[in-house]
Amino acid sequence: MSTTAAITAASPAATETGTEPLLVLEGVSKRFGGVHALTDVELAVAPGMVRGLIGPNGAGKTTLFDIISGITSASGGSVRFDGVDVTRRSATARARLGMRRTFQRAQVFSWLSVEDSVLAALEWHGGGGGVVGDLCGWPARRRHEQARRERVAEVLEWCGLTKLGTVTSGSLPLGQQRLVELARAIVDRPTLLLLDEPTSGLDAAESTRFGELVTSLRGEGCAVLLVEHDAGFVMRICDRITVLNLGSVLAEGTPQQIQADDRVRDAYLG
Repeated sequence: MSTTAAITAASPAATETGTEPLLVLEGVSKRFGGVHALTDVELAVAPGMVRGLIGPNGAGKTTLFDIISGITSASGGSVRFDGVDVTRRSATARARLGMRRTFQRAQVFSWLSVEDSVLAALEWHGGGGGVVGDLCGWPARRRHEQARRERVAEVLEWCGLTKLGTVTSGSLPLGQQRLVELARAIVDRPTLLLLDEPTSGLDAAESTRFGELVTSLRGEGCAVLLVEHDAGFVMRICDRITVLNLGSVLAEGTPQQIQADDRVRDAYLG
């Protein structure tokens, strides 16, 4: 059985929707000189699934994220996203296919308001009519801009940021900056969201709220793949979990299966 078929068969989300995995990695490897950071990694994410990626420090989690998102090229193997081989495509091309990512360190447009920071994620679509449309204020241009601002308002409300819309993003505490990042990542309705250490620096209440938002993305038709050091957070919100160790897949399964796996405990506890 192929990797795609095997993980589809094991995936609750794929079984329920009857669809192929949205993201498929086959034999992904990465070498830095003589160092093998990743070796033959196989992984799939089904539509609507929340999948966790965990492992000890140095396991290769962020390197794998960089390869999936197109920041780093793989030394071997393939990456397929939404039926398209994106192994050699840029991060921008992948984003335009519906893939979005956040990073370990909060990255916001610190000089922009919260509303404009989120609106910026929609600018690549253009406004219709180009410079002439801007100068003439064509009706189609105005309708397009209104629709974008309505979408931003909807996402800000969903993230609990409506009252902060005019506040400068850089002046917010870390927990709220994480929400701004999330809002910016989902405003363009991605099909796959990559979250790299999303709860880093958050307190327990903020972490719980963030987890609720992530799981509710299923209703938006968005799959989630996340790297996270907080094992409790991962166990609460993920449908399935992949464990990396020394650049290879050590285990894969439901949260209950991962918790009961002696190999996983040995990798974490030494």
